[in-house]
Amino acid sequence: MSVLGPTASLVGLYAERTSNSSGQKPQVIVAQLGARMHYAVPAILQRAGMLSHFFTDFYVGQGSTIAPLAICADLFPSNLLPTGLKSLLGRREESLRGNKVTAFNTLGFRYSRELHKARNEAERVRVYLKFESLFCDSILRHGLPEADAIYAFQGAAAPLFQAGRKHRIINILEQIIAPISIHNKLLKEERNLWPEWEENDLTCDHVSKLKEECRNEEWELADAILAGSSFVAQGLLSLQVASEKIHVVPYGVETGRFYHPCVPWDGRRPLRILFVGNIELRKGPQYLYHALKGSNNGKFQVRMVGPVSVVESARRALGQVAELTGQVPRSETSRHYAWADLFVFPSICEGSAAVTYEALAAGLPVITTPNAGSVVRDGIDGFIVPIRDAYSLAEKIALLRENPDLLAWMSDNARQRGLEFNWDKYQERLVQTICSICNDNY
Repeated sequence: MSVLGPTASLVGLYAERTSNSSGQKPQVIVAQLGARMHYAVPAILQRAGMLSHFFTDFYVGQGSTIAPLAICADLFPSNLLPTGLKSLLGRREESLRGNKVTAFNTLGFRYSRELHKARNEAERVRVYLKFESLFCDSILRHGLPEADAIYAFQGAAAPLFQAGRKHRIINILEQIIAPISIHNKLLKEERNLWPEWEENDLTCDHVSKLKEECRNEEWELADAILAGSSFVAQGLLSLQVASEKIHVVPYGVETGRFYHPCVPWDGRRPLRILFVGNIELRKGPQYLYHALKGSNNGKFQVRMVGPVSVVESARRALGQVAELTGQVPRSETSRHYAWADLFVFPSICEGSAAVTYEALAAGLPVITTPNAGSVVRDGIDGFIVPIRDAYSLAEKIALLRENPDLLAWMSDNARQRGLEFNWDKYQERLVQTICSICNDNY
């Protein structure tokens, strides 16, 4: 089933209105390592009649050689399949046509396996660098089809953009998180503040430096850079990336997938607080821990959904205030949103965190930070608190705990705000921006 919903024809009409000067819609190659936002970009461009070809590392949709395996896996109870395999076999988007998709599935299996085996951040960065390079090499060996533009994601773009320059193809980069130098600075500060929460590999700085050099080359080669939030855009500007290259395009979610009508919380049971994301220092769970430590007394139920990447002692500490579910398949996250009354995401560094869009769509007030790059309006859909401020976090949680009517009002606002950032609106923003970039660079 497509994540894009029944309004795809509107996107096609929109693309026609914004086609290039020759009257033709720009044709775009998308290169995507991983299933970011469930293949939103290639699926949107396919619906708009703008997808030249889609390259990825693993895909089980129509026309894929892996599709029969996915069908067989569907016959088994979900709990009998390893989480990693369920995640891979869930990577399908039926609106994409098989003849326009090239998936390097063997590469995808290896990538998933090596990421799963990585024990710390330095090892994960090495895996990213290795497979970003292998992915680009695989695409170039396959050969780039005729197109007006290449749309690639940070880290797996530079070799493709070099080829694009040679063939006079427009290079569009999606910067999915704040620039790596800013990310590394914030994360280094966090590790100094919380030295016993994550393993500290002294080689990580060296490996991250290699990653930073790769990103700088991508900015130079890109004709346009898409950022999901002003937080990312400001980070790029602070590093002297040309302002005319930067386009802020907030994301969207399939709102119907996350909304579940429910009886408003009335204060008679514990307030249910949800965190979704990788449980690591960058996402800020340590501040939620300190905000709630010693103050629960049956007032809250806290659930943290996502893979746990902190050391065992930190895991035990978090377990004192929250239920840790571990990693769950994407298809199962909506039931956790349905369980919750409030979403808390005190992240230190993001691009534009998709989980905040999902929480709004689910009608959950969101407490988050400016660095999450969210579209949450402070005091309306939730609260924006400073990074590293457990006191402010505790204060806002307590405020909502003591005021069920305020929580209900914010829940209604959150649902309406989520509708402003649904798939339809994201499609319009993305198609308009790509068409504008292509027109300006012809």
